[in-house]
Amino acid sequence: MRDFSSEFSAHMSGEATTLCWTWKLSRGDGLVLGFTDHDNDLTIDGIVYQAASGFSPADIDNRLGFALDNASVQGLLSSDIITEADIAAGKYDGAMVEMSRVNWMNPAQNGLIWKGKLGDITMHDGHFEAELVGQAAILERATGRVFARNCDASFGDIRCGLDAGDFPAGTTCPRTYQACQNQFNNSINYRGFPYLIGEDAAYAPPRDADVKDGSSRY
Repeated sequence: MRDFSSEFSAHMSGEATTLCWTWKLSRGDGLVLGFTDHDNDLTIDGIVYQAASGFSPADIDNRLGFALDNASVQGLLSSDIITEADIAAGKYDGAMVEMSRVNWMNPAQNGLIWKGKLGDITMHDGHFEAELVGQAAILERATGRVFARNCDASFGDIRCGLDAGDFPAGTTCPRTYQACQNQFNNSINYRGFPYLIGEDAAYAPPRDADVKDGSSRY
């Protein structure tokens, strides 16, 4: 549930509304830009939101819970501030975006609808479309290590500990414990979990002959 003021909520629930969209872009270099689809500039909290910016929301998908929320904006580079050269130079990559609904008759009445970051930007003949990545996207990002039987180091890197130049050209590592131990004599640096049990073993009941003292089964 969005936290709107009672006055703004009452206005949005009325029979006649004076609503518009605003977009606030905060670049990584500290530059903050404001844009609106209203036909006049608006000033909110000291930020001037330029009219006729060329922005228009193509799609907004803001689902409940932890589902990924994303959207896109598209438009023509009609603002003097947003230039094709700056976009190509990556100055807008990862910029924070805040999309709000505003009562243009009383801009103090406004509410945040969506917040995220600019993702990939594509351009064609002066038009652009930018992916907006919602805050829930961070939950989709893989972090840390993956527990698997095979080694997750690259042959010859610092985690592997070997110098690939010490081996014949074209030598590759299958990343198995057997290869690390027998072919490369490097089992001390093996970065996998060769004795990781599978689902069958995890769900299998204990057998009568099993030693149940908590010691290694290998």
